[in-house]
Amino acid sequence: MKKIKFHISLITIIFLILSFLLFGKTGNMLIDFSREAYIPYQMLTKEALSKDIFQIYGFWGYFINSFLYKISLNHKILLFEAHLLAYLSSIGFYLIAINYVKRNYAFIFTIFFISINIFSNSIFSFVMPYSYSMIWAVFSGIYMFYFLIKKNLNLVFLFLGLIFVNRLELFILFFITTIIYLCIKKINFLKNLPWVLLFPFLNLIYLITNKISLDDLVVNFNFIKLMSSTQAIKNLYEITGVFFSKKYFIQNIEELIIYILIFGIGYIFYKKNYKISSVLFILLTMLLFNQDGHLYSLGAILLIILAIINFKKLNKKTLLLIVFSLILSSKALFNTSYLGYGNFGYIFILFSTFIVCSNFISKKYLILFITMLLISQNISNAMYYIKNPKTKTKTNGIYLTKDYTEIFNKTNDFIEKNIKKDENFIVIPEGQIFNYIHKKPWEFYNSTFTPLDFETFKDEQLINKLETNKTPYIIFFPRNTMDYGKISICYDYGVDFCTYVMDNYTRIAILEDNYKVLIFKRNEK
Repeated sequence: MKKIKFHISLITIIFLILSFLLFGKTGNMLIDFSREAYIPYQMLTKEALSKDIFQIYGFWGYFINSFLYKISLNHKILLFEAHLLAYLSSIGFYLIAINYVKRNYAFIFTIFFISINIFSNSIFSFVMPYSYSMIWAVFSGIYMFYFLIKKNLNLVFLFLGLIFVNRLELFILFFITTIIYLCIKKINFLKNLPWVLLFPFLNLIYLITNKISLDDLVVNFNFIKLMSSTQAIKNLYEITGVFFSKKYFIQNIEELIIYILIFGIGYIFYKKNYKISSVLFILLTMLLFNQDGHLYSLGAILLIILAIINFKKLNKKTLLLIVFSLILSSKALFNTSYLGYGNFGYIFILFSTFIVCSNFISKKYLILFITMLLISQNISNAMYYIKNPKTKTKTNGIYLTKDYTEIFNKTNDFIEKNIKKDENFIVIPEGQIFNYIHKKPWEFYNSTFTPLDFETFKDEQLINKLETNKTPYIIFFPRNTMDYGKISICYDYGVDFCTYVMDNYTRIAILEDNYKVLIFKRNEK
């Protein structure tokens, strides 16, 4: 028990140090955090999810964040929430790990979980969430699993209900797995089952009190279906590295061969008692060949293959861990990089693979190899922050890359000096962070004006809404949208929308730094 407390103390210290160094500096606050910071503010102004605001994710994250905004409208409070959830997730991982491996091994995996996954330079970060619903779901999944192996069924079903109101697709998989496991173990769970309804009941209260009808939910769902079939979403997933894409398939196979060679040669050194040579060889080759954290999907596929081969040697508890790891990573099973959605489950996949492999390979060599692998990825992650430092803007607590800082400041200054309190604006694409800063209404059901929005809602609908709103100002902020397969708005998407703007608005300013911002004001009639 003393060792566990000591490890948790060290984990806490390391987490706090990294939090202090990287607070607000992970991910991309200008683009990916923009929606998450603004939608809770919209909810404070009596706009409702699914009815007034297009809702892709579960309601819980937005509901909690709108409540936190009642305490303080500073976005830092949301970042503190994310850091707290990330810290609790780290402790949860450690508590799970000590049920499977030695405490020192559990500690090593947890430290890397924090340094690589929690403080990832990915846009899908725990501590500057692209989606708060995702980190709430991951947090809930970790503790649901912990209480499942501890047989505290009330809390198991309570956390399952929390997953339900955040990520429905994860809930379905976790719920089915939990029920099957309890049935196999012949554990009576019927009296505990009602706990799963608590958070969905709170969701229902939100729907009723905000007069969100079934029609609203159906319309929202139909837009989600339409969005999921767009070319823009396919391009976005292609960018993150879908495994069965020809380009990434070849890349993965090449890297797999390299990793097998590194593992094999290192093992020969290790067996011959050349341990120092083994360490140096593995670390140096990892640094050469592992700069982007690839092989994430192959790790998941390898885990499945190893689990099938060793099925008879694995106990129910280990099989449960494997299934849990795969479910937690299901959003990213076919991604090639842990920098995409994979960063939420990367260490769980690696940890499960370690446990399966320890049945036929020395645990000491496995932990050596994995430690060298993770050190190299840590160095890669750290180098990113060193090479791409974030700069504090004039707006307190908002950090951007150096090339965007001045144009951001100039845009903010213009809004402050030239747009009256009773006038509103939109900054497109993905510029809601400005509306949050200046507490201006967005007034559009859709949220981003990216190629994804234009494919889903169409130019005509967006033009009609612009005509209805009579939005006084439109600000075109520089955003390369090649991650959606299009270069920029008005050039190869949203052309009709931009034509309407040109016909009905007058350009009143051009702001320039490294980038150019165009500002239009609606013509008076």
